[in-house]
Amino acid sequence: MKFADYIIKKINKRKLKLLRRIAPPPIKCRHAEYSILSSLDDEPYKMSDHLLNISLDAIKKANSIDLTHISQRMSEPPYYPDVWPGEHYKLLAALVKVLKPKLIIEVGTALGHSALALKEFLPNDSRLVTFDIFEWDNMDATLLNKKDFADGSLIQEIGDLSLDTVFEKYKDLLSEADFMFIDGPKDIAFEKEFLRKLDEIEFKHNPIIMFDDIRLWNMLSIWREIKKPKLDLTSFGHWSGTGLIDWNSK
Repeated sequence: MKFADYIIKKINKRKLKLLRRIAPPPIKCRHAEYSILSSLDDEPYKMSDHLLNISLDAIKKANSIDLTHISQRMSEPPYYPDVWPGEHYKLLAALVKVLKPKLIIEVGTALGHSALALKEFLPNDSRLVTFDIFEWDNMDATLLNKKDFADGSLIQEIGDLSLDTVFEKYKDLLSEADFMFIDGPKDIAFEKEFLRKLDEIEFKHNPIIMFDDIRLWNMLSIWREIKKPKLDLTSFGHWSGTGLIDWNSK
């Protein structure tokens, strides 16, 4: 991480701590985060018709998707895969049904909730490659097991895609993606660098890219500054923000 990015990260953490002390959440809920309301009339990067049609189709399909078998791997509530809207797992599964991607790239394996949702309707002969800086079986409370990787459709790669050497290693793989789900650290530095590097790729298809947590404080400027057709689907996805990008459309 560059020194300037490190300083910005520290400043933002201090700002949020100060906000929590000055203006505590006005409601009682399990989890609260700070965000901001912003006008859309001066947002030049509107959604594309392609993005709208995909989203409408996925929303309809998500409403009837059952991911209870994933929730049953969890040891305690909240059982996130069963929650919709409010969580994005059913929407992820529905987008796979709609897009029928040959290659999905996930950034941020974590405990495996999203990987399992994405794998649920993965077409035959398709792949889901999930990236993280930690191996899945070193994560406490992981939902994943060896059987999930047995048929080769789910693969984990270890590496920080904001680093030049790592990104260059996987650049050709990324160029094949039909769908990406980006659930990185939300520290601003990673997202800015990763997006900059994505702009250098000549994609072979027209990928749809989904960003998680776009309404979190650190993600507000990241999402606003993306100069692509995009659509905020938070009401049908994750309460902390769900956004879709039609990456190759103008």
